[in-house]
Amino acid sequence: MVDYLWYILKVSICLAIFYVFFIAVLKRSTFFTLNRIYLILGLILSFTIPILKVSIFKAQSSSVLTSVIRIVSIEPEYTFFQSQNLVNETIKIDFPIILSVIYFIGLSVLLLKFFLSIIRVIRVKNNAEVLRIGKIRIVKTNSFIPFSFLNMIFLPINENNPMIVEHEMAHVRQAHWFDLLLTEIASVLLWFNPFVVLYKSSLKLQHEYLADSSVIERNYQLENYLDCMLMQVKIVSTGGLTSQFYYKTIKKRIIMITKNKTSLKYLGIYFLVLPLVCMILFAFSAGDHSYSLASKTTFTQSDENAPSIYPIDSKKITQTNGYGERINPISKKKDFHYGIDLAAKEGEEIVVTAKGVVIEAKFDTENKKGNYIIIKHSDVYSTFYSHLKDFNVKEGDVVEKGQVIGYVGNTGVSTGSHLHYEVIKSGERVNPKDYLPK
Repeated sequence: MVDYLWYILKVSICLAIFYVFFIAVLKRSTFFTLNRIYLILGLILSFTIPILKVSIFKAQSSSVLTSVIRIVSIEPEYTFFQSQNLVNETIKIDFPIILSVIYFIGLSVLLLKFFLSIIRVIRVKNNAEVLRIGKIRIVKTNSFIPFSFLNMIFLPINENNPMIVEHEMAHVRQAHWFDLLLTEIASVLLWFNPFVVLYKSSLKLQHEYLADSSVIERNYQLENYLDCMLMQVKIVSTGGLTSQFYYKTIKKRIIMITKNKTSLKYLGIYFLVLPLVCMILFAFSAGDHSYSLASKTTFTQSDENAPSIYPIDSKKITQTNGYGERINPISKKKDFHYGIDLAAKEGEEIVVTAKGVVIEAKFDTENKKGNYIIIKHSDVYSTFYSHLKDFNVKEGDVVEKGQVIGYVGNTGVSTGSHLHYEVIKSGERVNPKDYLPK
């Protein structure tokens, strides 16, 4: 899958984990400021952790592995089976491309909606009377619902209730607009993830709790404030980038206002966030754990570490194109072929040519090598197999010499079923023929 799709998927899973922990452990707490901080940090960490490179177990040969992957990634590999008949080839559906198109269509629609909501608020402000209270601007509108946006409070023309004004001023003073902006951006980027909507609702509810507490702390009678809320209980929130007094979760707010404050002993529960973050870091950081697995596998530096057998049964190979300089069939210019191409019937078994550890096994869309596998045999030798129809190993697997790791295919830039096979020795690609049985 395309790298950014994996990234978005990891972000979505991280966000879901942070949300589930909040609902299970922190939701009923009256430490609203801490809950707000947790939700904001959880949102930021969800986008940050998947791109962090956390190296808990540093591989001693990581530089060699990095060079191997770089080598097989940056060099173009051309096909040498132009004459093969493609009439009977099945049409392959490029799922990463389809998913990318669907994702960006959804993103574009939500992004347009996001900008239109900002434009609507600006238009309301430009067509209304604006008053100032210090740095806060009061905008008198024809709307039935008071709300705040940035440093502006939008009030119905006939609304003068000081408790409602104080509630909206609390939103402005505490910069709740910043949180809402982050969650709206997250909603656009993760539009397919239902947890984003729930996450945003939980954060907005914490804002309402904080604003309610601010009103009560300013010596307004609790009974009067509850009456004010109940009078407007039928008015529904419009959501989005704004904070409204008449929020649709008024019932929850009333329950939270009237409940006993959470004991200070409960603060210790918040320390559970640290192991949670560590767990997510270990599971979703961008560090290549397969390298660590490879580094912990012990190899004896002997002949068994060198590739020494055919990756395909030699009796089933119908054509071979070797290592070295040749005329590129596509560009018609001299070029260098860094591996050998072994033509065989699609679906024929591919075996690993020496004992080793799988360090990559995936589909490559950027360099057009299709399904490919990289196997580390020692600190000296690695092998590379591409254009596979499919593979049955995964990163970190320890494989034995002769073990089936995949099947001959025609994926990537290829005009016929074949295996492209490379041998890497000390970071340099060498002639695989030297490592085949004579």
